[in-house]
Amino acid sequence: AGAYSPFTLTISREDGSQRLGLINVTTPPGLLGDIAGVTICPNSGIEAAERRDQPGDGALEQADPSCPAGSDVGTVTASVGPGPDSVSATGHEYLAGPYKGAPFDLVAVTPAISGPFDLGVVVLRQGLYVDPHTAQATVKSDPLPTVLDGVPLDVRSVAVHIDGVGGDNHFIFNPTNCAPLAVTGSLVSTSGTNAAISSPFQAANCASLKFKPGFVVSTEGRASKAAGASLDAMVTYPNAPEGTYANIKSVKVDLPKQLPARLTTLQKACLAATFEANPATCPTASVVGSAKAITPILTSPLAGPVYLVSYGNEAFPNVEIVLQGEGITMTLVGNTNVKKGITSNTFKTIPDAPISSFELKLPAGPYSVLAANGSGNSRWDLCGQTLAMPTAITAQNGAVLKQSTKITATGCPRPKKAKTAAQLRAQKLAAALKACHKKKHGKARSSCQKKARHAYGSHKHRRRK
Repeated sequence: AGAYSPFTLTISREDGSQRLGLINVTTPPGLLGDIAGVTICPNSGIEAAERRDQPGDGALEQADPSCPAGSDVGTVTASVGPGPDSVSATGHEYLAGPYKGAPFDLVAVTPAISGPFDLGVVVLRQGLYVDPHTAQATVKSDPLPTVLDGVPLDVRSVAVHIDGVGGDNHFIFNPTNCAPLAVTGSLVSTSGTNAAISSPFQAANCASLKFKPGFVVSTEGRASKAAGASLDAMVTYPNAPEGTYANIKSVKVDLPKQLPARLTTLQKACLAATFEANPATCPTASVVGSAKAITPILTSPLAGPVYLVSYGNEAFPNVEIVLQGEGITMTLVGNTNVKKGITSNTFKTIPDAPISSFELKLPAGPYSVLAANGSGNSRWDLCGQTLAMPTAITAQNGAVLKQSTKITATGCPRPKKAKTAAQLRAQKLAAALKACHKKKHGKARSSCQKKARHAYGSHKHRRRK
């Protein structure tokens, strides 16, 4: 569980069956790739491979690959031809992107060489799509070639082996959830017939994974009626090799009564239909914050706005976080509930993906999602109060971390330190000496000062006197 592992997919058909046309494959949740460790093959490299379509170009591709070695994540072997007379050719799978709306592209570049025959290079592109809610990867191939340089191709089998750059097995890594899962997809024949495919998948040893996320929360101590209250939350993970820690599956928090939901803002939530069509068209008042996630498997953070989204069948709007980066869009959905003055948010389904940190900012402002119930001189003042947030964080392997998370009030004046006995004596001595100066006569003043020093001087001074 959670460890790096090569991934092999083999698809074949029998004699007499329809010919392979398209291949679509979806990996189970949590079976992901370490994109940050791979060099992206540029479009110029793919175009160079596509131009090598003449006899003799296959050997040229073998000697001088079109894509850089750092983008080579595996191999592909295709078998073509009828029955025992089939021949095989092996090429390489390169990571590129984006392609046809997908953030990444797997490009199979295969020299079409068999014995003395060299028919050039076959290039097959496969868009790599990422599910915005589960982070599952779906690979959709372009149509498989049927003719090459006038020679009909009868593709019998395709075997893809993904084992990382240079075969180091540091690209694909397993889920941290050991529930029974499956690799699924569909095959489409050249005649348009669709066949569903599925292969069981299950990781092992999830119980051995650690679960120690850090969680720090703060709010501005000086809230106001006009701007409401703020909330900043940061989740962090220890820096460790893959296969050490389980990823987060769900989070539930109960905000303290001092930080209730601001009903006037909840009423300005974006309608679900508008959000699903295009979140960017939601009203400004429905955008209540921002978030940023840093993951070791991408080179750039995922970041974006936080929306309130209203669904007709729910009493309160959801908190929906839209994260974007490197062409990937992820949406985290938090269900809101308000009961007896306590606002709760539950993120039931979080993708099984590693993070270095996740930061959520809900700022104060005219459309802040939180109000404040302070005390003391101002009902908006949160300084000096005990703010605690019951928290339950569940791991993909079933481990549960329950705690009362302290919410730190920032921007508050520092409490005055209690004065020491020496400081108090010095203060009294200064006051007594000041009073002595009001005496007009020198002897009276001198006697007054002597008595003051005897009464409030240091222990050493008073003992000597």
